Amino acid sequence: MSNTVLTADAPAARTRPDFTHVSDAMLYDITRHTASLLIAELLARSDAAADESDRERWEGRLRLVDEQVAALNPADRASLIAQNEAWDDESHALRDRV
Repeated sequence: MSNTVLTADAPAARTRPDFTHVSDAMLYDITRHTASLLIAELLARSDAAADESDRERWEGRLRLVDEQVAALNPADRASLIAQNEAWDDESHALRDRV
């Protein structure tokens, strides 16, 4: 048996949405919305940056998300789901980090 002592609660497992009965158009809109949530968080981080290098880091990530949004293929369900999950994970990680 391990003698490990936890120093923080383990993060709660998040339930992944089931997009089985969601149309391609709606899935595309959901993915764009998730990108908007992430962009809002990145903008807040950029605005609150302590120095110019930190601000540039957040603005660089913003540019990448903008490029990823522009490259979304509304007809590729698997890619939309994967991108939505990645952005959702990143958005949650940023909000959980103070």
